[in-house]
Amino acid sequence: MGKRQELRQKREQKERQKKLIIFGGILVVAILVSAFIIINANKPIGEIKAAPERSHPQAVGLTMGDPNAPVTVEEFSDFQCVACYRFWENFEEDFIRDYVETGLVYFKYSPFSFIGPESFQAAEAAYCANDQGKFWEYHDMVFNNWDGENVGNFSDQRLIAFAENIDLDTDAFKQCFNRNTYQSQVLQDAAYGQQVGVSGTPSFLVNDTLVYADTLLETIDGYLGK
Repeated sequence: MGKRQELRQKREQKERQKKLIIFGGILVVAILVSAFIIINANKPIGEIKAAPERSHPQAVGLTMGDPNAPVTVEEFSDFQCVACYRFWENFEEDFIRDYVETGLVYFKYSPFSFIGPESFQAAEAAYCANDQGKFWEYHDMVFNNWDGENVGNFSDQRLIAFAENIDLDTDAFKQCFNRNTYQSQVLQDAAYGQQVGVSGTPSFLVNDTLVYADTLLETIDGYLGK
C-alpha cells in the first residue's frame, strides 16, 4: 500500500470517528432534552386541598339566591387577590347564611382579573366548571388552594387537578380549558368592572352603590331599612 493511499485511509478513518463523536453528542443531547421534558411533564403539582362543603342556595351559574330579593350584590373579585381570599375564608359563608339563604340578597360573582396571567387562567377554568354546573364548587376549590399571587399556584396542571377533585368530567373540562373557550368572556368581565368603577378587589355593587368589604353589610342593611 502506497503512502498516499495510507494517508487517505487514515483521513477517512478520522472523519468517521469525528462523525461518530458528533452523532453520539447529538444523541446524548436528545436524550437529556427528552428527559427534561418528561420530568417537567410529570413534575408534582403539589398539595391539593379539597374544598370545604359550603351552602350554595339556589345556585344558577355565577349567581346564588332569589333573583327577586330586595337587594342584589355583585362581587368583583380576582382569584389571586389576597383580600378576596380573606373575604371568602372569613366572611362569605356567614354572609350567604345570613343574607342569601334568607332571601334578602341575590348574590352574583363577576371575575375581575388583573393581577397576572394566573388570574385570567383561574377565571377561565371557573367558567369551564360552570359548563358542568359546578361554578361555585370550583370557586371554593380555587380559593381553598390560594397560596399567594403569581407563584404558580394556579398553573394549568393544578387547575385541571381542581376539576378532578370536584368530580368534573375531566376530558370535557380540559377541552374547554385548553381551547381558551372563555378567554374573551374573562376580558369582557374585566372591562365591565372598569365601566362600573371597580378599581380594586374585592368590590361590591350593592344595587347601584359600589362599596368595599368594610362597608358591605351597612350598605345592604341601609337598603333593607334596618
